[in-house]
This record gives sequence, structure tokens and C-alpha cells, in this order.
Amino acid sequence: MFANLSTREKILITIAIIAAVTAVYYFYFYQPLTEEIANLEREKQQKNNRLEIAIGFAEKLPDVKEEYRDLLAELEARGVYLEKDMIDLLIDFREASKDNDLKLARFQPNEIENGITMNVNITGGFREVCNLFADLKDWNYWFEFKSLEVSGANTGVSVYMTVMYHDRLEQGVEIDELSE
Repeated sequence: MFANLSTREKILITIAIIAAVTAVYYFYFYQPLTEEIANLEREKQQKNNRLEIAIGFAEKLPDVKEEYRDLLAELEARGVYLEKDMIDLLIDFREASKDNDLKLARFQPNEIENGITMNVNITGGFREVCNLFADLKDWNYWFEFKSLEVSGANTGVSVYMTVMYHDRLEQGVEIDELSE
């Protein structure tokens, strides 16, 4: 069939086939890929913008954390009670451990009628544990350390303590005593 055609017809059919293959490639492969690439570029730009915002917040975090600690200290100095839940207490113990290069190995809170009891296990070096105890003495009077066990471990010292966090009721009694 192709042998009966003239040279001119053969060239035109070849050009038509090349044009058809090019059109199929363009419409079914190239154009969708360019749209997908454009979508991915937009998504990449959006993620870069979000990353820059997150980096900006991360750079401000130490200042904000310091300001937060200053506000808490000021409120506690005025006798204003800040009610804490189990997550806040976990954060307090984790931050105290992290500030002293210790590992918070266990935090097991239990909510009771007038507060929260916690079993806490912290491990690390001897000097770091001593620094932790110095920090804990500054914690406000709503914390009551029920028991404290210090034992030697292969990596240093292990501290196991039971802590009671008192509820608002305690402050109400103290405020009444001050007003008399």
C-alpha cells in the first residue's frame, strides 16, 4: 500500500504522522507536565513562605519564653495564682530537666480531689541534679514534695520523687489569713 504512493504523498504522510505524534505528545504528556510543574512550584513557594514564618517565630521563641517567665514570676510575686493542668506540670518538669541537662525519664500524674500528684523520675549527672534541686527550691508553695529518693545509676544519678500540686483552695486560705 505504501509502495504505490508517490514520493510527494509519502513525504506528506510522514509529515502528517510526525505532526500527529507531536500533537499527541504535546497534549497528553508535555502540557500536563508543565501544569504539574507549575503547581509544584507554587506549592514549593507556599511551603518556603511557611518555613520562613516558622523560622521567624523560632528565632523569637527565646525572647518570648523569657518574657513569659518574667510575667509568671511577676504574677507569682504578687500572689496571683496560675492554675495549671497536667500538661503544664509536664512542661514545667521537662523544662527544669532540660535547663539542667537532665533526662525526664518518667512523669506520671494522677488527679485527686484538691490537686494533682505526680510520680517523677529524672536521671543525669550529680552536679546537674544538685542544680535541679536548687531550681526546685524556687518553685512556689503550691508544690509539695512528698517523697524524694536519690540513687546512683550507671550513667550518674537517678531521682524519683512524688510531688503534690495543690489546688486553688490552698491560696484561698492564705488570702483569708492575710486579710485579717
